[in-house]
Amino acid sequence: MKKIKYRYQLPPCSIYDVPAMEAWLTDLAHKGLYVKKAGGRLFAFAYEEPSDTCYRLEPAANDSVKKQPPCDMQDDYANAGWEFAAVLQKSFFIWHSLRPDADELHSDPLIHSSAYEQIFRRLRTNAVSTTLLALVTLAMYVCGMLLSPQPVTLFLASPSMPLLVAFNLISCIQAGKQFYNIYRLKRSLAGGFPASHRKNYRRGLILRRTADIFTILLAFALVAMPAGMFANNWKKSVPEISQAIPYLPLNLLEQGQDFSWHHDSYIRNGVDAYNYAEFSWTLFVPAHYEVYQQGEPNSIWQNKDKDAIATVPSAHTEYFRVAFPCLATSLYQEQLRHATRYGTSPVMTEVSHPGFDRVTTAVSEGLTQLFARRGSQVIHIEYWGSGSLTDKLDLLAEVFE
Repeated sequence: MKKIKYRYQLPPCSIYDVPAMEAWLTDLAHKGLYVKKAGGRLFAFAYEEPSDTCYRLEPAANDSVKKQPPCDMQDDYANAGWEFAAVLQKSFFIWHSLRPDADELHSDPLIHSSAYEQIFRRLRTNAVSTTLLALVTLAMYVCGMLLSPQPVTLFLASPSMPLLVAFNLISCIQAGKQFYNIYRLKRSLAGGFPASHRKNYRRGLILRRTADIFTILLAFALVAMPAGMFANNWKKSVPEISQAIPYLPLNLLEQGQDFSWHHDSYIRNGVDAYNYAEFSWTLFVPAHYEVYQQGEPNSIWQNKDKDAIATVPSAHTEYFRVAFPCLATSLYQEQLRHATRYGTSPVMTEVSHPGFDRVTTAVSEGLTQLFARRGSQVIHIEYWGSGSLTDKLDLLAEVFE
């Protein structure tokens, strides 16, 4: 037996736009392509001699339909001149006929309207639930951005959330259009108007194709991005890192001081909690490093209340290489605005250096912060110690290279 070779095509319209679907299938039959299998996104056609075959979509009686309608139904429809072609998404039976005198499947518009009741209810429920999900997701994201003290950082660190919001909104629009197509058809039939079997399915085709491609890409990104992040992110103790990473070693900052690394290691999940570095990436931040270093207490000093405090040299570095320079500018400005989060009023100083677009220091009691930006790179260093960060700008510029 010769194996049938199928030709696959994407439908140019929603499967719930019944007149457009019937017109499309009929036009393809005139070209010799006859539908054999039908899915929501892909149809399989077999090539035969072109004919004047016409197609009709009949709402399936229930959701349990899998392969074909009941035998008695096929016999009744065959007597009227129609043959079964395929099941479409468990929602429709597809019938075709070559007989010009074939009776229409439905002569009474009111009875025809009632045949769509089950599909109507299902699409209405789907449209409502999809809309609610999209609104809840959007509200959560907007509230999170408005309430966050660092919305730019939040946006860069969690790009999956805006993608999820966009995906849900597009899904909401598509579900709404599907429901509207059936609602409009059902209302027309309930008004006593016979069903139309012709519609221009090419109108708006480019927009629909673009939306479909965009939806597929969003879905792929939502699946692939967390997997890629899990596969590439790492966290290690600083001495175990062999590759060059963008930070200033604490022993260089404390050069000339009585410095020694923290003696008592606190190992958590195989990583020293006092001296570690971690790497992560997102769609908007191809490289994000966070490095924490701590030494042993090396001196005693008095604060303004004359309390004796041991100085524990430490440094926390956060480095971003963002996808677009405009994001780096916004991130740098946000980091500066967030410099006072320790409840102090640091002295802000703009520093000029040929290796950076902008450099700013923020000095408060016991803490020096340095913010630097060059192109798409931003670094923020928090340093508790007696050394000077500005003296190491040449070294930091080399690290950026």
